[in-house]
Amino acid sequence: MNDMIQSIIQTAVSGGSTMDLVQKYLNSQNPNDPKVAQARRMIFGKSSGELEQTGRNLLREAGTTPEEILSGLGIHF
Repeated sequence: MNDMIQSIIQTAVSGGSTMDLVQKYLNSQNPNDPKVAQARRMIFGKSSGELEQTGRNLLREAGTTPEEILSGLGIHF
């Protein structure tokens, strides 16, 4: 999973489409896995702003922030 996160960050920094990576990852997973189905429902069909807010909400529920995650990966702003 850490490789996936790093790939998404690298793609975003270089100006690529992170959604293509996410879609490719989800398509490679077991379609009968309820967590995969939930991830698809949460992600697809939303605007970038809605996705950002969803991500921030999930991180807040987990007791962290995007900045803390990036810092843990060695990425500092």
